[in-house]
Amino acid sequence: MRPLRLLLDGFGSYRRPTEADFSDTDFFVLTGPTGAGKTTVIDGICFALYGTVPRRDSRDTIGQPLAPEPSDCRVALVFEASGKRYAAVRTLSRDQESGPAAQARLDLLDGSIPADAPLTEILDASADLLAEGPDQVTAAVQDLLGLSYQHFTQSVLLPQGRFAEFLQAEPDRRHKLLVELLAFGAYGKIGQLARDRAGRAADQVQAAQRERNELSAAAKAADERAGARIEELGALVSTVESQVNDLARVSEQARLMTEKAEQARAMVSLLAVISVPAEVPELAEKVARAEQLVVTRRQLTDDARQVAENAQLVRDGLPDRRQVEAFGKSYEKRRSLIAQLDRERQQLATKLDTERTRLAAMESLQRRTEQVQAAQVAAAQVNAVYALAVRLRLGQRCAVCQQPVGALPRHQIPRGMREIKAVAESAEANLDLARDAHAAAATQAAVARVRMENTKQRLDELNETLADALGESEAKNVLAAIVEAEIRLRGTREDARAARIQAQAAESDRATLANKERSAWDEFRRARDSVAGLGAPAVADPGLPAAWSALSDWADEQQAEQAGRLAELEADAAAQQDQVDALTAALHELLASHEVDVAELANAPAAVAALRSQAVSDFVRLARDRERLDTLDEQIIAAREEQLVAGDLSKLLQSASFERWLCSEALDSLVAEASVTLKELSDGRYQLDRDDRSDLVVIDYQDAGARRPVHTLSGGETFQASLALALALSRQVAGLSAEMRKLQSLFLDEGFGTLDAETLDTVVTTLERLAADEDRMVGLVTHIPALADRVQVRFTVSRDASGSSLRKER
Repeated sequence: MRPLRLLLDGFGSYRRPTEADFSDTDFFVLTGPTGAGKTTVIDGICFALYGTVPRRDSRDTIGQPLAPEPSDCRVALVFEASGKRYAAVRTLSRDQESGPAAQARLDLLDGSIPADAPLTEILDASADLLAEGPDQVTAAVQDLLGLSYQHFTQSVLLPQGRFAEFLQAEPDRRHKLLVELLAFGAYGKIGQLARDRAGRAADQVQAAQRERNELSAAAKAADERAGARIEELGALVSTVESQVNDLARVSEQARLMTEKAEQARAMVSLLAVISVPAEVPELAEKVARAEQLVVTRRQLTDDARQVAENAQLVRDGLPDRRQVEAFGKSYEKRRSLIAQLDRERQQLATKLDTERTRLAAMESLQRRTEQVQAAQVAAAQVNAVYALAVRLRLGQRCAVCQQPVGALPRHQIPRGMREIKAVAESAEANLDLARDAHAAAATQAAVARVRMENTKQRLDELNETLADALGESEAKNVLAAIVEAEIRLRGTREDARAARIQAQAAESDRATLANKERSAWDEFRRARDSVAGLGAPAVADPGLPAAWSALSDWADEQQAEQAGRLAELEADAAAQQDQVDALTAALHELLASHEVDVAELANAPAAVAALRSQAVSDFVRLARDRERLDTLDEQIIAAREEQLVAGDLSKLLQSASFERWLCSEALDSLVAEASVTLKELSDGRYQLDRDDRSDLVVIDYQDAGARRPVHTLSGGETFQASLALALALSRQVAGLSAEMRKLQSLFLDEGFGTLDAETLDTVVTTLERLAADEDRMVGLVTHIPALADRVQVRFTVSRDASGSSLRKER
């Protein structure tokens, strides 16, 4: 399995759609700060294939890969396996009521689409839907890659913190991994196939024996009759062929004689029906009259069309009717506006008189109100003086002059102020009414003036429009002439149309008669052609009646002659048919005596020959049956031998020791190569080996070659040993599995922080060689800059408030 393209959308810390393109690289590194989302990229590859990731390892927590905010998650992986391209797509959606919901599909893609094409174009190029549904896709991926999820994370994807699982695994677990990874289970299948083959061989022995017994009895009985039947049918073939030929010759003579009689009978029948049709004599006269009527009607049509064209010329010489009618309407409108203007002037004069009258009334009431108000002021003063005088007392000081009062004044009691005030208020109210009446009259006068001015303006505009127009009387005369011309034009057009219709009717009648005449000639020719072989006379007179008359007279003469010849032919045909019947009966009797059944006597020679061929085939088949008996004997011997060999093989492969031996040999090969790598990584200190129980041990050359368990190594040493073993497994899996498994990818997540600079350089060099070997992809996840700088292709991961992002660098 080799990844090509990866899409993360709402997955983990990748909240926005993020794409990683691995199609053009064999060795890359994912680098960035701790927590940026480096491991999440590798998780995406594992999730797309198996629906879970090493950091969760549970199908029951499918909602965990969702990013915190998005409600949907989508992961799409385009990868190659066994030379074909596939796409695994998984989606998750968060539902508050029902919880997370998962969907998945696996497609075989069209490999002609370039690997660097847009991802949507690659995903749309589906050639076949292989699986749909989370569990179905996981099962299909496992069948396709030959790796379960557990084996994938121990041989292809080495997660952070789990490098040492294969190194430190119990022998039984390591044994199961090797059986699955190296396809050693195929040998168990081979054992089952051997058992099945032994069973089939036993069935073949029984079947062959039954067939041999049946053939032996049947061949002996049939061989006694086959030769005699072949000789009998061989002699019959020549006899039947001779009689069939005689019958065919006599039948042909009878057929020819019968055909001549039939021809003669047909001629008599044809001659009997030839007579002059009843409508032919008067048809020519009808055609001539129709021709003359067509000529007359065409002339009338031309005359009527010329009159209509002249009427059209007269109408075309007159002005446009709508324009002249518009002039008439304009003159009528002008008269209406003049009358309206006179009325509006009179109304304005009336409104102005009313305004002046109400103005005079208002001014009179204004003066009256002023007088009443002055009298009210004077009365108020008198009342004030009287009120002061009545309060004076002899000897007291006056409130006005401050002199002692010597004598009391005598004043007449004044009018009441209430009456004077009522008169004043009445005068003011009348003045207000007069003002309102004057204002209303002024408004009405202004409206009347505006209305009159608008009417005058419309009249002026209309007069300006009619300045260059026809006079009113002239417009009336021109309009009358137009109406008269249009009436005449319509009449002439109707006359022309009627004449055209009559001409068309005359031409239709003429065409109908012409068709009848052609039909009559066709009928004559058919009648003459039907008896042309008897020497029908040629048409000397071109006229149809004369031609029919000549043909009818000739037919009467020929009918009498052919009737006499017909009697002779019928007698000869009956004699020939009697001879045919006699030969037919004799041939039927011959065939029946030899048990030959045919529907047609003409097929009798072929039927007899076929029976003889069948007899020969039966004889040959008997010979083949004898050969088949010999073959069956050979097959029985070979099947028994195959049954014995397959049975022995199934017993050998049924033993578990064979599988253990294979795993032991494979582990030795892996340990041998891993030891070379570990020695290089540990600067010659360590090598790997296994003990008698298949537990892995390490040989420490700094401790005099002491052998100790691998779990005694330090963290960095454990990483070195695990990496060496993983590299050996990745390199040898194809050879050990006979090309049934190929690990085209290896992903290492962290673990490099425990290495010193020199060891780190050795690790990178080793990984570069592995990536360059047999088109294998190697991906590293690290936050160590020194390691990232050694790799030519880097995917730099960063993270901010909006989530993680990915940038490819070279």
